[in-house]
Amino acid sequence: MTGVAISGAGIISSIGDNCNETWQSLLAGKNGAGKVKKFSNTPLKEIYACEIENVDVLVNEDKEMGSATNLFYKTAKQALSDASLGFREPMKVGLSIGTTMGEIDSLESELFNKEESNVIGGPNVIADKVYHKLRLNGPKWTITNACAAGNIAISRAMEDILRGNADVMIAGGVDILSWVAFSGFNSLRALSPKLCTPFDRNRKGLLLGEGAGVLILESLEHLKKRKKGKRAVLYGYGLSSDGHHITQPDLKGDGAVKAMKDAIKMGNITENDIEYVNAHGTGTLANDQMENISINRVFNSSHPYVSSIKGHLGHTLGAASAIEAAVCVKILENGVIPHTQNLKEIDPKFSINLVKDNPISSDIKYVLSNSYAFGGVNSSILIGR
Repeated sequence: MTGVAISGAGIISSIGDNCNETWQSLLAGKNGAGKVKKFSNTPLKEIYACEIENVDVLVNEDKEMGSATNLFYKTAKQALSDASLGFREPMKVGLSIGTTMGEIDSLESELFNKEESNVIGGPNVIADKVYHKLRLNGPKWTITNACAAGNIAISRAMEDILRGNADVMIAGGVDILSWVAFSGFNSLRALSPKLCTPFDRNRKGLLLGEGAGVLILESLEHLKKRKKGKRAVLYGYGLSSDGHHITQPDLKGDGAVKAMKDAIKMGNITENDIEYVNAHGTGTLANDQMENISINRVFNSSHPYVSSIKGHLGHTLGAASAIEAAVCVKILENGVIPHTQNLKEIDPKFSINLVKDNPISSDIKYVLSNSYAFGGVNSSILIGR
């Protein structure tokens, strides 16, 4: 069995300024949802989302970098510190970032008729700035596959290590709350009024959030040379595209099934070895229905535990699966599975083994973390102890 070491993790979310805070908030059932302050002077002033409380402080440290770039940079520094990784010794370190909206400050300033921003916008700007700031020397990737971008960025980083292109990869995702994203999801009528309630029979839609998640991936040989322990192992990934519809998932779940099975196959284990599935779990009618079908198709005899953390911290778009990957590391380390927040009554059509009401303890060796995106993009990553 081959794999790539996960030596560090970082999270900044609406329920925690670091990985441990976010983890404790998940277990305590903390909810980051509230009336959005950022757009209080817009027609959407009554909208709710999972906003980072002190986001202005977090994203204004370096005036040459925009909000999303600052947020990712701070989270990456957390993860590097967690991995006890400095760049004093010779090593090849790369960067792989997933994002949906990218560095959007300049566009948002124009939309709100604010003073012209001196921050360059675009999806690739985040990687360019962080790469330069950290003085990296390995591969550099910007992944923009919408809500699956974090998982795909992690998968791309894994490949670079396995192929010998890098000793270490900083991999993750980031997105901040943006007017453009709100307007888009609002026009699709996909937003829930106040809370995200994944897998609930009365679910109304998703709730947007903001945040960043970062993993430090290392070759097992490099980690051994550093004489450091690994927190977990990334064993495999599966990616597919079913191209079913521009926004709706394929309700048969063919692409999702393929992604899950490919990740399990790459890890050289069986479906029965998976004890927990971190669901995409957005709280929309179609997504939750598709996930129930696809998870049952893959795990028709083993019925692993399933939960979604989007009820706690919202849908953070390109950051979602990266944050969830870091949470999966904590799950493996602590033997505890967070519950699905706001899940009051499970949709009677669903038969997956949902964790409801409270976290549960379970001695878990392998977890599968799923993320899906508009356009039929499906992703799964396999993480183990």
